[in-house]
Amino acid sequence: MDDTGWMIGMGIGGVALWLVILQRYRRWKAGKLADKMLEDVIKSKDAFRR
Repeated sequence: MDDTGWMIGMGIGGVALWLVILQRYRRWKAGKLADKMLEDVIKSKDAFRR
């Protein structure tokens, strides 16, 4: 029973860690896209009309 509890805990911890990493990756990608769009606007290009 002790091993089963340990495995369940590791599984839940692994899923939680994966979700945190995925969220940070998405924020990083969104930040890069926003920076590129802002750079296009600064260069007086319309980022929405490509």
